[in-house]
Amino acid sequence: MLSDKLKPGIRERIAELRKMAVRTVMVTGDNPITAYSIAAEAGVDDFVAEVTPEEKLQLVRREQAQGRLVAMTGDGTNDAPALAQADVGLAMNSGTMAAKEAANLVDLDSDPTKLTDLVAIGRQMLMTRGALTTFSIANDVAKYFAIIPAMFILALPGLAALNVMNLATPRSAVLSALIFNAVIIPLLIPLGWAACVSGCGRRKVCFIATFGFTASAG
Repeated sequence: MLSDKLKPGIRERIAELRKMAVRTVMVTGDNPITAYSIAAEAGVDDFVAEVTPEEKLQLVRREQAQGRLVAMTGDGTNDAPALAQADVGLAMNSGTMAAKEAANLVDLDSDPTKLTDLVAIGRQMLMTRGALTTFSIANDVAKYFAIIPAMFILALPGLAALNVMNLATPRSAVLSALIFNAVIIPLLIPLGWAACVSGCGRRKVCFIATFGFTASAG
């Protein structure tokens, strides 16, 4: 007799995703009774049974229309349209070529339990980008108000109004910019980090899975 057994580690990973404020939805072509049983055992937040490829695509679009960032994993050709539509599409290396071409990422190990690592790495990259962007903007503002007016104040007296730091020479402007960077960088990086953490918390995330919960067993 064939039955569906939950793959090791799936329930624990789903719980970790929930702690990260990620809503999980299992999408399957199985009948509702089988889908309910698997979903309950896996601990997902929601499930959709007996879906067609078109319905998978509509599901992704509906979640996006509600302002959610949608990640999806799949391995079949019928998953390709939804994988392409999702903000982040993750295909399994064991899946079809159509699924892998439509996705943004391919899991070479075909291990769905690594999904939490993917979410964590993505958020870390976003935090790093935010910190670097914050520093870059502050650095450009410092150059605008310190170096440029002082360097060209003799040739363009009208720039005196922008010389808010009252720098008299280009040398003093360069020195002040160096001191500014040395002081402000340690302060801006935590500020950018905190801003990104806050931004991640406000954006709702939905993870749609069509592969990896069960393995057939005799």
